[in-house]
Amino acid sequence: MRRRCQPSERQVVLLAVSATNGCEYCVAVHTAIASMQRVPAAVIAAAREGRAIDDARLEALRLFATAVTARRGHPTDQEVEAFRAAGYSDQQVLDVLTNHIAGTPVDAVFAGALAAQA
Repeated sequence: MRRRCQPSERQVVLLAVSATNGCEYCVAVHTAIASMQRVPAAVIAAAREGRAIDDARLEALRLFATAVTARRGHPTDQEVEAFRAAGYSDQQVLDVLTNHIAGTPVDAVFAGALAAQA
């Protein structure tokens, strides 16, 4: 069975990507969503600030998401293997890559705010 990233893990990915890209709006949105999904405040702060997360598995996720972003969707084989070694599956590798490559759409709750900026 292929395991997908959980909603809280997706927020770690999105916070890491947003911080790496320097998108203050995205960091703010994903901070709010992560808080609603009960991601611990220390995990949110670390992902926002590019600091290590105490949970080794979430830290591997943050590092992989950052690498995918920095390498424009092309992580090294070593980065993929380190991610897998932390207990993540090939499906979860694809989850992180999909967030980067496919351009995750804006959540419906934020669509109005985005349209107001246009």
